[in-house]
Amino acid sequence: MEYTCIGKLGAKEERYRSLMDYVVRPSMKSFHLSSNPFLNDETIKVFASIFPNLQLLDISSCSCISEGIVEVLRRCLKIMHLNLASCPSVNLLGMNFQVPKLEVLNLSMTKINDETLYVISKSCSGLLLLDLEQCYHITEKGVGQVIKHCTRLKEINLRHCRKVAADVDLWTVMVF
Repeated sequence: MEYTCIGKLGAKEERYRSLMDYVVRPSMKSFHLSSNPFLNDETIKVFASIFPNLQLLDISSCSCISEGIVEVLRRCLKIMHLNLASCPSVNLLGMNFQVPKLEVLNLSMTKINDETLYVISKSCSGLLLLDLEQCYHITEKGVGQVIKHCTRLKEINLRHCRKVAADVDLWTVMVF
């Protein structure tokens, strides 16, 4: 459902529920909604309530997504892969609960900062891959928190993160 302008008419839960009863099943595990400029917090909360078994959610390049993603993570307990790339307003600061199954998180080209990385490090300790490419507001301190608490982390993309130096000490910490 990429490039479909979903969310343009608003998200009346009843309207989406009746539509989804005929189109898809609540057992759906993968949902690709990238590049929908009208997709907003209200709409993704409705989808999260309809599809609690989601394992993969791609809402990249959806500029109206902000704190609603926290509710998605709260409701979709099986989510393993979340793509929020190019969602400039995404806000995970309200995530004060564990997201134990989340393994892949793409936050590239967002405006997240060290405070967000701290929340992620506490809530998403099972991460295997974290993509932070072009996150200009993060620093080595925030990255260090993620590396310290996300002990399963195998890959972290810091390409073009201007405030994170290619420091040998940081990589030594990650290896050990």
